[in-house]
Amino acid sequence: MKIYNTKGVTNFIGKLCYIAESLKINLDFSKVSGNCYRVKLNLGPEKNYQRLGFMRKKDGSRSKVNAVCWHGYRDFLKELYLISGTFKVVTAQATYNNIEDFYNKFEATGNNNIGSMVDPLPYRKACNCERTNSVIVTHKELAANNYRLDPKFWINKKNEELIK
Repeated sequence: MKIYNTKGVTNFIGKLCYIAESLKINLDFSKVSGNCYRVKLNLGPEKNYQRLGFMRKKDGSRSKVNAVCWHGYRDFLKELYLISGTFKVVTAQATYNNIEDFYNKFEATGNNNIGSMVDPLPYRKACNCERTNSVIVTHKELAANNYRLDPKFWINKKNEELIK
């Protein structure tokens, strides 16, 4: 991503590093001009905000990739806009002209499909950070249960299997 309108912000790099440290992510950044920085978010050692890939493994689960998920970008940008509401941020998903523009647009970027048409994957669902109420179902389990696709059915079924 590129962050513009940084010229008047004192200790901008220190503030970026503080945000990254508080979120437990790593940053790669470089100065593009006197008013712009290129910033890349990377997973930290604890792998908070790890993104999942669009490809599936043999068991039906999604593979992990070495990238920061949508929630990580969201949290980073929220903290960034606390420093100054006038930053212009250009990402692969959207361009945010200021803090108001960010809050008007960022929710919609979570619905962008990063999977395929056959196996869609919304950007906000491609992560490990908020997977508390989900289950993984294999194609064999689907076939054995008459191809039921109701999420409540599978969550209840998997919870019952854990209790047994």
